[in-house]
Amino acid sequence: MTLYKNKYRVESNRASFWDYSSPGHYFITICIQNRKCILGQVVNGKMVLSANGQLVKTELLKLTQYHKRCLLDEWIIMPNHIHLLIELAGYGYDNGMAVDNIGDVAMDDHNVTGNGGAVDKIHEFYLRSQPPYLPTQSPLLPPQPPLQPQQSPLQSKQPPTGQQIPDMANDIKQYRKLRRNMVIPKILGKFQMLTSKQINIEHQSPGVKNWQNNYYDHVVRDEVSYQRIKQYIINNPAKWGEDKFFEKQ
Repeated sequence: MTLYKNKYRVESNRASFWDYSSPGHYFITICIQNRKCILGQVVNGKMVLSANGQLVKTELLKLTQYHKRCLLDEWIIMPNHIHLLIELAGYGYDNGMAVDNIGDVAMDDHNVTGNGGAVDKIHEFYLRSQPPYLPTQSPLLPPQPPLQPQQSPLQSKQPPTGQQIPDMANDIKQYRKLRRNMVIPKILGKFQMLTSKQINIEHQSPGVKNWQNNYYDHVVRDEVSYQRIKQYIINNPAKWGEDKFFEKQ
């Protein structure tokens, strides 16, 4: 945690300057506030959902309605967190279930934002964040089929004599504005908002914060990683006692 304006700030778990509207698989973990076990309990290696957990499950199964490119892969609801694999299919894909397409305007069609395309801006931020003289890898490529590596070697150039060090603080600030309108953050933000509201209605506890501010994500790079993560999600209840999020119930 770092100090910002005399307050401690939670560090982001996001990949630096990644386009979270790009096709691919995303492994997401969202935790309950203070890791309270309000979503159910593990009994004999099986997850038994509480009323809260059932509400979360019902909304989780609606994720494909949030965006036409969203496909829900493996998922699990644990006592105090959830794991899910979300696939964003290629640009132009339609899952046939979406009733809302959050995040489209800013990112999906590579629309122009400011002085250039949003994706181009993120790519520029990423390259400026890399040390000079060294080969770098860009996380942004033209649309690729899911599970294909989305990185290609790029050679950063030596900055001209007298060029100032890039203003990374400003780049990060601009990137965060763009990221708020990307598909994955939009999907997860809507999910957290709706489920928290439903839980509070159930318990007559308006305004109570049920999810942690931040969430963890991992961009799945290849088939081996995909299969490993998928198996981890499936085995999570059976290994609850070994889980880093484990809390006694």
